Amino acid sequence: KHNLKVIMDSVPNHCGTAHWWMDDLPFEDWIHQNEKFQPSNYRLATITDPNSSEIDEKQTVDGWFDKTMPDMAIENLYTLQYFLQLYVWWIEWADLDGLRVDTYPYNDKEAIAEWTKLILEEYPNLNIVAECWHSSPAIVAYWLGNNKNKDGYTSHLPSVMDFPLQEAIGEGLASNEAEWDTGMNLIYEALAQDFLFTDPKDLLIFLDNHDTDRFPDMVKGNPKKIKLGLTLLATLRGIPQLYYGTEYGFRSSDTSKGHGTARKDFPGGWKGDRKNLFTGKNRNKYETEIFEYAVKLFNWRKTATAIHKGDTTHFLPDGNTYAYFRYTGKEAVFVFINASRNDVKLDWKKYSEHLNRYKSGLNVITGKKVNLDKSVTVPAGESLIVELNG
Repeated sequence: KHNLKVIMDSVPNHCGTAHWWMDDLPFEDWIHQNEKFQPSNYRLATITDPNSSEIDEKQTVDGWFDKTMPDMAIENLYTLQYFLQLYVWWIEWADLDGLRVDTYPYNDKEAIAEWTKLILEEYPNLNIVAECWHSSPAIVAYWLGNNKNKDGYTSHLPSVMDFPLQEAIGEGLASNEAEWDTGMNLIYEALAQDFLFTDPKDLLIFLDNHDTDRFPDMVKGNPKKIKLGLTLLATLRGIPQLYYGTEYGFRSSDTSKGHGTARKDFPGGWKGDRKNLFTGKNRNKYETEIFEYAVKLFNWRKTATAIHKGDTTHFLPDGNTYAYFRYTGKEAVFVFINASRNDVKLDWKKYSEHLNRYKSGLNVITGKKVNLDKSVTVPAGESLIVELNG
């Protein structure tokens, strides 16, 4: 009715100690067991490192994620078959469109690759995106299925989550400085690593999720910075994921208490709720400003082919500003991020390598014409998105 897609969070890596099978395991090696609790070392580099020791890699993969999270031994063919049948059942029963796979690299890598391959052979139109949480683009790239790894390994994954870019955007916009390794330079450097990916447009990009700090908390609830983050999310290469509530600037009630206070209820839908953000009832000025911007931005993105399929040319940040083009052979979009404390007058000549084909454009947010032969000033803390035309 609403053309919604259904994605299931899947976790073949671990279960809980309260799971019914823990009282009577089907096989002794159904899970990884030791005489005493052996946690993972959480060092994903040991899996991709050609110089890694066997003992370190084994602890990464076979160690439990937590005392309450037994580690599944999917290299056991019966365990692997169970997880294949489990998700075939879910895909059929719930008519799933995609799977989000938790802690993907912590599984036996050959077994989880086989699981991915067989699921996609059965459901070629299904999408699978994996959580491969690491700050290094090189390690994230290893897990993307179409990458040509030196050791010949392929995960068969259509998409992985771009944590390096997420961290760069959060840290970059949280900073008010424009030093060599701060501000917009962090985002530039993250995207400069795109040579590691066969196609970086396959990456899932995001500002925050249920396991990270909320993005509005990272930027201290500054609505201008939240909107800059949304601009980057909507216009950079990759598939954008928007965490619920970020479109309203949701903040944690108490960041010192962990993720529980970040995973707050969405207001509305229940009898007695004072506020209903599904309808906008009692929405405040702060929420309205961010929401209306997000609606306009992402509705425009639906038909922006240059954003969906285009290449990227970006320019070195200057004074905590960042400029880039997204373009195909027929369409182009110019984006300017002014994260500085000062208004910035654009020097169109600097961008002539792409602009020499165009005379004007359309400001995506205001709907007003932008003449490229006239000066344009971008206010401090704001962005400019121009859909270019002849």
